[in-house]
Amino acid sequence: MPTRAIHNAGTATKRRARTPRRRRDPIGYRESRHENLPHVVKFSGGRSSGMLLFELLERGLLDSSRGDVIVFNNTSAEHPETYCFVEACRSRSQPYGIPFFATEFQTYEDVHRGQWTRLPAYRLVNGMPRSAGNPDGFHWRGEAYEELLSWSGYVPNQFRRTCTSRLKLEPTRRFIRDWLAGRPGIQRLGHHHPVPQIDPQARFRIHRKHNGKMPEAVFLRRHAYCWSRPHVRPQQHYRDLCPEWRPFSNRRADNGEYVTLIGLRGDERRRVDRVRARGGHDTEHDGEHVYMPLDRIGIGRDDVNAFWSRRDWDLNLPADAGLSNCVYCFLKGGENLQAVHRRMKHNAGAEWPGFGPLAGTPCDLGWWIRMETEYVRDLAAENCQVRSGVERIGFFGARKASYADLEQNRLTGAPLRMPPRCDCTE
Repeated sequence: MPTRAIHNAGTATKRRARTPRRRRDPIGYRESRHENLPHVVKFSGGRSSGMLLFELLERGLLDSSRGDVIVFNNTSAEHPETYCFVEACRSRSQPYGIPFFATEFQTYEDVHRGQWTRLPAYRLVNGMPRSAGNPDGFHWRGEAYEELLSWSGYVPNQFRRTCTSRLKLEPTRRFIRDWLAGRPGIQRLGHHHPVPQIDPQARFRIHRKHNGKMPEAVFLRRHAYCWSRPHVRPQQHYRDLCPEWRPFSNRRADNGEYVTLIGLRGDERRRVDRVRARGGHDTEHDGEHVYMPLDRIGIGRDDVNAFWSRRDWDLNLPADAGLSNCVYCFLKGGENLQAVHRRMKHNAGAEWPGFGPLAGTPCDLGWWIRMETEYVRDLAAENCQVRSGVERIGFFGARKASYADLEQNRLTGAPLRMPPRCDCTE
């Protein structure tokens, strides 16, 4: 467990937080039957979702016998202080008896349509960094993020946000399907051979068969990291990762329906509207019914900051620094990324207590430069038709700045051509 997380988890609150002035029902069920469905709290690791979590816990609105559960998705690209905050919140939630799990993207190797390949999945992780002595620990040096890039072959961008879908949304949905199945854990995935079975040349022939145009050397290099990762997802028992887990039986969950609670605030209109537009708010999405209680009762950023000012533990990052979530996330926008870099460049060579050196991790701009260099889509190399001078598609799309330009901006003061801020929607 990270040093700071141990400290946070072991302290008591100065005083019980006051209930916000807005006393009315924070959930506001659209249908009365939704109240009886399992509730899933999507905890992003930030202050807003943390406030939502503890408002629900302290008001007694979560019930383990109903099948309620708290889920955090690890991208492996968060700031160490985010991981400390997640662990502190996990520890503080234990007395309420609601299971708290963290998921992490991983692939596994198996036969699909008669060919050895890698398939997407997730694993559960505990509250300590992964090590030889803690195989169920979380990754924080970008391993899961790079496995996604290597598996897909390309970097995400604001128009194809595969990082959001593959690292967050899909692992949660897969976990909830397993959770509602009523088993005591998640099953082993992958073959039983002692070593990987993928033939890189065979995979490249399949790439060509499906009209892929990536040069062979580039194709093999890009997928090498994914193929080097563990080829089996081991069986995991819920109780090993969450001592407060208890079996539950909820017949209303038999059809796969559940309520999702996310911590979008009332002053985040664009993000709230995006969630509603994707269909999860007013219509069913694989049985999911999305609720945004903070938006419903009009909670804004100032309310969230006031909430945490009454606690003796908090996310140990400046509220206006833009360091939460993936540290150098391209969705933070040019101006915010420059501010992030001004703060982080002084720490890139440091060791973080309980973690280790930050160099070469997502807290270091060099890691993002390496990812973009390795996995950028080169249209000229793929012999794709190039229009209007578009030759590459990176994190910032076509004809946009790169992470290397962000570093260069520090040296030259040249303006960056980056997209405006575009928040990542959970």
